[in-house]
Amino acid sequence: MKNLILRVLTFFVSLPIRLFRPCRYYWGRIWNYARAAAQISGLDPSVQFDGSVTVIGTGMVKIGNKSRIGDFTEFTTNHTGVIRIGREVRLNRGATICAYTEVSIGDYSMVGEFVSIRDANHGIARGELVRNQPHDARPIRIGSDVWIGRGACILPGVTIGDGVIIGANSIVTKDIPANTIAAGIPAKVIRER
Repeated sequence: MKNLILRVLTFFVSLPIRLFRPCRYYWGRIWNYARAAAQISGLDPSVQFDGSVTVIGTGMVKIGNKSRIGDFTEFTTNHTGVIRIGREVRLNRGATICAYTEVSIGDYSMVGEFVSIRDANHGIARGELVRNQPHDARPIRIGSDVWIGRGACILPGVTIGDGVIIGANSIVTKDIPANTIAAGIPAKVIRER
């Protein structure tokens, strides 16, 4: 009898937890969107956030409709910098985008985990501490239908054409023409797509 009472009691106590579990995913999405919307103005409700997003600086971040942003993504905008992300772009977890001027990512592009996209570097003039020198910033333009592999690093002044694939862990220091595949350190075109 005690065993039956314990089983019935356990069933009724655990019932709300089991009923809520399928909804947890959707409530999490709503919560993540609300947290991001508090930091980024003008977000469309179709933008999805897989987890926490950090916005540092001026908050000049524009994200296109139906884009999906991974957990632990960081957006940093300084001075007049702006980050523009097109429609249906996928940023995977841990991506970092930093803009002192402008970083733009075209529609339907995918950015792998832990990719770093930064449009500025510290000055490196001799005779003065590097950390005290002003940043040298040049815009980064990433076209549409681009796939940037996990751990890649995109440096200032780079333009990546439409339809480009960047290999994992590559460091892009120069422009990459449209519809090519580039990989390596520094990234070089290895073939046409």
